[in-house]
Amino acid sequence: MNIDSLKYFFLIAKEGNISGVAKEVHLSQSALSQQIQKLENDLDKKLLIRSNRGVALTTTGKIVYKFAENILRTYDKMMQEIEEAEKTATVIKIVACQSIADYALPCSLIKANGSFPNHKYELTSNSTIQIVSDVTNNICDVGFSCDVDVHIDDPGVVSIKVGENAIVLIAKNDDDIPDVITVEELIERCLITFTGKSNITNALMKNLSRLGYSQSSLSCSLSVESIESAKKLINRKFGIAFLPYISVKEELYKKQWKTVKVPDFNMNLDVTMLYKRKCPDYVSDFVAWFKSNGPESFC
Repeated sequence: MNIDSLKYFFLIAKEGNISGVAKEVHLSQSALSQQIQKLENDLDKKLLIRSNRGVALTTTGKIVYKFAENILRTYDKMMQEIEEAEKTATVIKIVACQSIADYALPCSLIKANGSFPNHKYELTSNSTIQIVSDVTNNICDVGFSCDVDVHIDDPGVVSIKVGENAIVLIAKNDDDIPDVITVEELIERCLITFTGKSNITNALMKNLSRLGYSQSSLSCSLSVESIESAKKLINRKFGIAFLPYISVKEELYKKQWKTVKVPDFNMNLDVTMLYKRKCPDYVSDFVAWFKSNGPESFC
């Protein structure tokens, strides 16, 4: 049974004539009659009796009219709920390395929401290995890793470099540490590192290994779980730490902290965006937006 045919029948039965309804719905009388004929054919019953005075309902027509309004209202409610469900389905789950998740992406997502008001975002942080796994296994829609190398085995996952996460050595501004130190001086200092599979700590160890040192070479090492914990220790002059520049911009601007250079030390990490080659349109829209706006949208 065609829902439009039922709607036209209901209007005609309610008004009592075809010509008035034809004008209301912007159809010709013949087109409207064809819709009624289609409904009668579907039900295999005569519904209307036409006369010079208008139309009258047959016995079957009266039954159909009695149920038609509820059917139409139920149909409208169904379509409304389908539309609402489609809106709420546009939740984009994003996982990123901690520094990007905490200090860069929040501004990007607010700006993206200006272009896509119906999008909602869920942002979490994790290690590069877990980010790759989450995107590969459809747990998250988009990932942002921060690492020197990102290994992806699934050909269905796309990875593109979208920026660079600058890592700088930070000390309290009134600390006695010089603006430039050697690697030997670095390992003599109390160096704050990160627990777990930290991209920053991995980059630090790769640099030390390249120069002939190991983690055991560090005279003093404090391992913490978060960037904020490291910042608190620096503030109390309990050590120095390699931190993402985006996480310390404010302190550097206010001259509370300073950067310390270590020659032949490259700590910068690539920011790589990961997403499935075959993904929903709303995810593709976000990916295309980020490719155009990229790190310029970062906080």
